Amino acid sequence: MKLKFLLIAFPLLIFSCGDSGLTSQDLLPDASGEHGHILVLMDNNLWDGNLGNSVKAQLDQRAPGIYLRPEPMFDYYHKTSESLTHVNKMGRLILKVFIDRDSTYSETALIEKRDYWAKGQLFLVVKDSDPNRLMEYVQNDFGSVLQKMNDFEANELIRHYKERTNNAVKEQAELTFGISISLPREAELKVKEDNFMWVKYDRSRRLMGNEANSVDGGTFWVQEGLIFWSEPYSEEAMDPYHILEKRDTILKYNIPGKVSGSYMATEYDSCCAPQGWVTTYHENDCVIFRGLWIHAGRIGAAGGGPFVQYSIHNPTNNTVVTVCGYVYAPKFDKREHIREIEAMLNTIEIN
Repeated sequence: MKLKFLLIAFPLLIFSCGDSGLTSQDLLPDASGEHGHILVLMDNNLWDGNLGNSVKAQLDQRAPGIYLRPEPMFDYYHKTSESLTHVNKMGRLILKVFIDRDSTYSETALIEKRDYWAKGQLFLVVKDSDPNRLMEYVQNDFGSVLQKMNDFEANELIRHYKERTNNAVKEQAELTFGISISLPREAELKVKEDNFMWVKYDRSRRLMGNEANSVDGGTFWVQEGLIFWSEPYSEEAMDPYHILEKRDTILKYNIPGKVSGSYMATEYDSCCAPQGWVTTYHENDCVIFRGLWIHAGRIGAAGGGPFVQYSIHNPTNNTVVTVCGYVYAPKFDKREHIREIEAMLNTIEIN
């Protein structure tokens, strides 16, 4: 009797889900795994050959920005389609590269699949019937693949921050600077003054020890911070050199270091001087800088990390609003923290 009941109830359950408006996508599990980590699906003979080496070279390119030590654009691991497990299929980013000998192509195909095995997943397929043309694509046109993965990661973070916005910080940014910004709910408004604001987002991360490299494991704190200031709009206020001078003044008098008399500053050494460019942000003039911050002012003051800074013309109140995001994570790689910072900056809206 129990078996008959199950056989009858199961179709009713499916009918009930369909009638409630649920789709097959709603029934998918959520994607898992860290941002910036890619599962690459390739046959072993391709992965271990010239094509695989070209794919690795593309993924190993340096992440944009300035870091204390070079970091790759993505981390990745390899599987064959036959060795996939259920856990592998839940990954956030999956890239499949293969030679399709059952079809004929006039050019290399790049196919984008969303929510293929899990919600919040990007599955990219690069394939061709011509091995030489596929190799040429990987060597010369792979930028579109990298861009899709970077855009996907950025948009997922932006969506997450907008869904879980820190309303207190958002309201204060609107009142003080005429902008809105979506930051993590756990972020703390540390300092608020008439024309200055400092927000910190502290959290702990676990580091695995490595005896071979003499690395001690443990739990360590990391910090992502955002610093806000503004000044009246003028041509000078949008000049990149002026913006850096203003930045150094703001940091010196508002962001103290742990050593008495020290303060946050900008690293100007020729090996890692700030990189800046003039652009637009949502049709408003904008100057963007990437670089390194350091502690200065006292001998023995140490510490630093990467930063990204946007200076945007706010035509509503005719000011230049600067938001600088920085990372302090001495035990860890910084790439994914900077990805998070950039996603936060890209939630800025002029009110």
